[in-house]
Order: sequence, then structure tokens, then C-alpha cells
Amino acid sequence: MLGLHYYSNIVGLRLESIEEDDEVYSLDQIKEFEEVSRAWKEALAEHLLQEEDESQIFVKFFKFHKCYDLIPTSAKLVVFDTQLLVKKAFFALVYNGVRAAPLWDSKRQQFVGMLTITDFIKILQMYYTSPSVTMEELEEHKLDTWRNVLKNQVMPLVSISPDASLFDAIRTLIHNRIHRLPVIDPDTGNVLYILTHKRILRFLFLYINDLPKPSYMNKTLSELKIGTYDNIETAIEDTSIILALKKFVERRVSALPIIDPEGRLVDIYAKFDVINLAAEKTYNNLDVSLKKANEHRNEWFEGVHKCKLEETLQTIMERIVRAEVHRLVVVDEEDKVIGIISLSDLLLYLVLRPCGEDSTGVEGIGSSLRQQDVSLHHQASSDTTATIPEEDAGTLSEGDSAPPSPTTATIQLDSGGPAWREVTVSGGE
Repeated sequence: MLGLHYYSNIVGLRLESIEEDDEVYSLDQIKEFEEVSRAWKEALAEHLLQEEDESQIFVKFFKFHKCYDLIPTSAKLVVFDTQLLVKKAFFALVYNGVRAAPLWDSKRQQFVGMLTITDFIKILQMYYTSPSVTMEELEEHKLDTWRNVLKNQVMPLVSISPDASLFDAIRTLIHNRIHRLPVIDPDTGNVLYILTHKRILRFLFLYINDLPKPSYMNKTLSELKIGTYDNIETAIEDTSIILALKKFVERRVSALPIIDPEGRLVDIYAKFDVINLAAEKTYNNLDVSLKKANEHRNEWFEGVHKCKLEETLQTIMERIVRAEVHRLVVVDEEDKVIGIISLSDLLLYLVLRPCGEDSTGVEGIGSSLRQQDVSLHHQASSDTTATIPEEDAGTLSEGDSAPPSPTTATIQLDSGGPAWREVTVSGGE
């Protein structure tokens, strides 16, 4: 079952696919994945044991499974109409605890892109530095207006079929430097699910203890050279929000480790933390410090999670999956920041590297897998070049033509109606 939360300025929405006796799951019933049987795990493990090249174990695992395997039996999917007011859209992101949502163009009857935190950051940065437009005007803009403002930055909507392999999904995520990949039914045009690095790695961990264990899992970060260790972009507690936004956009980073005067890790400011500005309507003053901003974090703050070069890949993977975070900050014995290891770094090493697609073979990734001795690290600086992969290209994108969705039918605009409408429906299993 799919719980669809459709946000729109449109009233009189008619859902043809809904029946009166359709069941809708409550949020506490939502499951990420179906329970995997012991027999199935053992059969898969036996199949992979026949692989002589241990570097191909995880490659074959992800080629064996399809995107459909990650679609939950019950889930919540938030969709925004492009005519929705900007402020309503980001309030809805906060309310639902999600970082992005597909955009539905009701006029064209197709999905045309994704709304992400990166879009919010770019617009905030644009309007805060423009004295001719007040932030109050920004609130009354529609998402479609934003798309026009950012038209020079839009990219084609990147999606994948449910029948594609998870290997293809990983390759698509990393090659396109995106965090979220909509799974779209090619027959109906419906978005079935949103794949992420985090969900893919978590899916692997359903099987990890039953699969053959490659020897490199017991090697350390220092030996494997996974992650980024040159010129790590950082901030200090007095760094302003507007400067942090500038770093996010211009340096293409997804998080800023916050350090003290000695370079020790004290906190972190991630792109998702910016959503608090929308939640509390505090974006009229972006000159406040990150220390002040972090006092108003919401319940979805991931926390500051770190690791050291001497820890094994197995330990690192378990920590990042159990903590449900997007990255770990690599620190030395004095807790000084020396690097970053992200989910995409891990998947790149586990899946694409064995196929000959390392950091030099993936366009736009840069040098996330360093070839130098990472123990000879460079001092992190708040003024250095950014190297934490931002991977959020393709936001607010113009999509290629997609089949119309059967979910929506006759609709009409009513300026006197509610600002948005939320509909929860049951859909494809």
C-alpha cells in the first residue's frame, strides 16, 4: 500500500483510483521493507559464495535485486503540485519529516522535477541579497514561479523503472550526483517510491550478516583510502547562516563540520538544518550565527557522528547505517577534523569501483577516493575549497514527457479555498 500525501492549492480534487473500502495505513504501521525469510537469505548467500572474485560480491547482490524490492508494502509519499505556495511546500516538508518531494504539473499531467532543500537554499540566497524583493513576497510565490526563476539551473528529471536493478540505481545516483531517485511506473507515470543512498545501504544490511564477507571489510579507512581528505570545508560557531548558504551553493557541499579555534569538531551544520528557517519563519535574518541557529534544531537532527582512520570498513558501515546519517566526520586522536566519508563514498567503493568506475570514471564526483596517504592530511580550514560531495543536482527540474498519472482527474482552481489540500490514498502494493 502507498500512502500518497498530495499537496496542492487545488480543491475539488477527484481521485479515480480510490475505492470507498480501500485501506489506508496509519503512520505507525509504515514499514521500510518486508521481513526477509531465513531460507531466502541462505539461498542468496549460497549463490554469492560461488563467486571467486570477492570484489564482485556486493556488485552481484545489487544486480540481483531490483528497485521494486525496495518499495515498501506500506509507505508515505509526499507530492507537491507546482501551483502550491512556496511557504506551504516547505512547511509540508517539515511536517512530514522529508527532505524532498516530487513535483506534479497538473496542467501537463506529469511529474516535472523534485523540490529539495537545495532549492530553498538557492532562493533564500538569491532573495536575501536582493534589496528589491522582500522576503514576504517570497512567501507568496508558487513553486512554478521558483522553477522559472531557477530555469537556468534546472536539469532533466532523473528517474528509474521499478524493474531496473539496484546496481543501475546506484550508478544513476552517483553519476548524476543526486541524493534521491524517483521510481516511476513506466505504464502509469506514477511515482512509486524515492530511492536514496541511505535506503539502499540499509537494504544491504538486511542481508549483510548472511553474505560472504570480503576481506577488505576488515581493512581500515587509512588502508582503503575511502572518503575525502583534502581541503575540507568547515565553519566556526560564529559563521553566519548566509555565509553557510553560500558555501553550500558555491562549494557544492552537503554539510559543514563546525570546529573550534584548534580545529576540533564541536558540531555540524547540514543542508537539512536550513529547513528550520522555514519551520520557524526566521529566514528574514540570515546574519545570525550557526551556533544560534543550531539552538533551534528540529527532532530530525541527525547528530554529529564521527570515526577515525584506524577503524575498519565494517565498523564504519555499521555505524553510518545504525545512526541513519548521511556522512561521518573523520577525526584524529585530538578530535581535529581531517576528512569526510559519505554514503556515496561507500557505495562507490563497494559497487562501482569493482566494475572499474572509481572516482576518475564518474563524471562530476571529483576525487572522493583519495590516492594519497590519508594519514598525511591537510589542515581543515573554513576558507578552503569544498570537498564534501553535495550530490543534489537536478532539483526543480524540467522532466521529459511522462505518461499521465491516473491518480488525478478533473480539477479546478478556487482562490477562496484552502491554501493546500492533503489527500491520503492507498495505491499499488
